[in-house]
Amino acid sequence: MQGGLSSPGALSHAYVQHPPLRCDIPDIKGLFYDDANKFLVAPTADRILYWKIAASTQSGPPNSDPINEGPILSVRFSLDQKAIGIQRSSHEVEFRNRETGEGCSKKCRADSETILGFFWTDCPTCDVIIIKTSGLDMLVYEPQSNALRLVESKKCNATWYLYTHESRLLLLASGMQCTLFTGYQFSAGGIVKLPKFEMVMSKSEANNKPVLAAADVHIVTVYGRIYCLQLDRVGMALNLYRFYRDAVVQQ
Repeated sequence: MQGGLSSPGALSHAYVQHPPLRCDIPDIKGLFYDDANKFLVAPTADRILYWKIAASTQSGPPNSDPINEGPILSVRFSLDQKAIGIQRSSHEVEFRNRETGEGCSKKCRADSETILGFFWTDCPTCDVIIIKTSGLDMLVYEPQSNALRLVESKKCNATWYLYTHESRLLLLASGMQCTLFTGYQFSAGGIVKLPKFEMVMSKSEANNKPVLAAADVHIVTVYGRIYCLQLDRVGMALNLYRFYRDAVVQQ
């Protein structure tokens, strides 16, 4: 079958034309997927609507939580589902206790760094990881005192990031072409820092240096093994990298 890699001659093993997602809920601010809890989340001006995604998803009204009004860039529920994290801007993430409704925020320095995103973790030393262009903030969320406590900051440059809850793997892209990667795995067993590695990119005919986009990199778990798939659009190749505890090997 012919593929969709922006080239009429590209061939694929399979190609799926993604159907449009129809949503009839008025005034929603977008759709988000919380992969840790398998929630489809649709925030409105003052509420968060969410559905549990399963093999036999039940039809009916969604669950909902009240929230404060304001912009919403992303939404993630805590792993115990007792709190909600809402990224309000590129400089602020709000955390809300679902039982009490009380909230607190984590902000970054607007003049020197940007928040790229965040996620909840089952790592024994922290509850939340906030990813910034200047590195990582590892935080403990304390619902009793409605506060966030900084455990550790890791300094590194990042242009964009990838994370999946299934792999517990975080990849930070940097460099002129976004091909230099720093990796961490945050799991119940602790934190593992992977060796830095560089992804391969073909040169274009004009000898320009293409920039690797986040949409062209995917973390996948196959038979319990963690891989990274990288689409090289110039070379029309799919590069495969396997992650080991002390090495990253292109295969």
